[in-house]
Amino acid sequence: MKFLQQDNSIVRLLNRMIDLIFLNVIWVVCSLPIVTLGATTTALYDVTLRMAFREDTGLYRAFFRAFRKNLKKGTLLFLLTAGVGAVLVLDFLAASSWDIGFRFVFQVVILSVGYFYLAAVSHAFPALAYFGGGVWESIRHGFLLAMKNSIFTIFIMLLDVLPILIFLFSPTYAPQALFVLLIIGFSLVAYLNSLHLARLFDPGRIQAIEEGEEDAKPEEDAEDN
Repeated sequence: MKFLQQDNSIVRLLNRMIDLIFLNVIWVVCSLPIVTLGATTTALYDVTLRMAFREDTGLYRAFFRAFRKNLKKGTLLFLLTAGVGAVLVLDFLAASSWDIGFRFVFQVVILSVGYFYLAAVSHAFPALAYFGGGVWESIRHGFLLAMKNSIFTIFIMLLDVLPILIFLFSPTYAPQALFVLLIIGFSLVAYLNSLHLARLFDPGRIQAIEEGEEDAKPEEDAEDN
């Protein structure tokens, strides 16, 4: 019976990978206009959070439903965060070009602001997907959750910027990284983030799910015997 349990685990893993591949393709196609990136990312997190909460039915319908629902708010959130991010990058590049002895002070300040910016953005889109609300509310909610998230915020931020880091510091592996990103990379990152964000957003719900599984184990073991 253990073999059957292992076989079921493999089947569930394969099904999850297939779902993530399809979701990734849908996300990439719907993000091609670029301006829709906010809505598609919000929709992607809507689905991956459902996966984290073990809601595995109607995932593709849920994506397009969330996309339509958050088209305006997701787009505004993307334009706002992209604009602020562009200003921070330009400020850092400008500070780096200054021929003054204490330019590193300005660089450190900009990088510090950039850290809080990335922390807020990495949680804002998932917060919009799960809690709803307006753009400013999602940013505020995301920032507060990021500060509460402590060390896991850094993990989520690293996952989010990993593709950029690969292209910048390991250009040799850029083609392979791009292939993985287009096949499953974006949805996989969102899913890995969602596994932890689900505990942050609704710990009671996750605990109930886990306790429900534990209660079911003795019955499964009894059937196996």
